[in-house]
Amino acid sequence: MNTTSNLGRLVSALVAALVSIATFSALAAVAPLSPAELKKQAIHIVTGSVVEVTSKTQKSEIEKAKGIHHDRIYTIRIKVEAVTKGAGVKVGSEIEVLAWRPSTRIPPLPGPQGHESIPQKGDKAVFYLRAKGKKQFEPLLPNGIELVGLKP
Repeated sequence: MNTTSNLGRLVSALVAALVSIATFSALAAVAPLSPAELKKQAIHIVTGSVVEVTSKTQKSEIEKAKGIHHDRIYTIRIKVEAVTKGAGVKVGSEIEVLAWRPSTRIPPLPGPQGHESIPQKGDKAVFYLRAKGKKQFEPLLPNGIELVGLKP
């Protein structure tokens, strides 16, 4: 048996395993951000009441792997009650926030799972946002929406 060729196979197998692990780790769910990170990363921080929530299911723009992958996209219309960070959003105005969650993953794959909290009409929440176009925003993943006044 040739020791050099066995060593080469072993090294190749180890490299392939490490690449697989790194790829799997890169596709894992997104860890929640700390309060300090939410404040640091957000372009806008607003508190408001939810006026309307609509949703639609569409082909995923997040998951690019082969298979059938759909996400539910939520359009959340908010009446702004307070702005604690950012310019351009005014108290009393209404803004649209786009949030998402996976709807279908065939085959099931690890990866981002969207936004943890999706508020309902009438809910009050703090939104940690980044701009998505001129009049739309998206919350930071995964915990950029904090519902206010919920009882445990």
